[in-house]
Amino acid sequence: MRLATPLLLLVLAAAALAGCGGSSSSGGGTTGGSGAGSEPTAAPNAGGAPVGASARSCDTHAADAAGLRAVGVSCDRARRVLHGWQRQAACAGPVGASRSACTTRSYRCLGARTARGLAVSCARAGESIDFVARRAG
Repeated sequence: MRLATPLLLLVLAAAALAGCGGSSSSGGGTTGGSGAGSEPTAAPNAGGAPVGASARSCDTHAADAAGLRAVGVSCDRARRVLHGWQRQAACAGPVGASRSACTTRSYRCLGARTARGLAVSCARAGESIDFVARRAG
């Protein structure tokens, strides 16, 4: 009888522990090192875009901009956003500023001064447009 009581407690404790966290593995999360269900990985030859994203380089059709890249949006739309950004003088930011921000064509655009010009990233839900503007500002 003395052996049965500790054995029963051990079995009950093991059963309780086995029930803990059982639902987390069925919820899509992972507890092992397989990586399944973790953050998206880069697709081969997609320029580092997440799996399922379509990253493409586009011609800017502008002398003062370079490196137009679109994710989740057509090149035509990316060019329209770029040209909209160029038409708004405030988008380049104040003279001497290292950063800028504005909204054009419903995209929020953030710029950061680099040696090549103003690196601009415009985004809205599921879409991203990047380019380098080579104008004074």
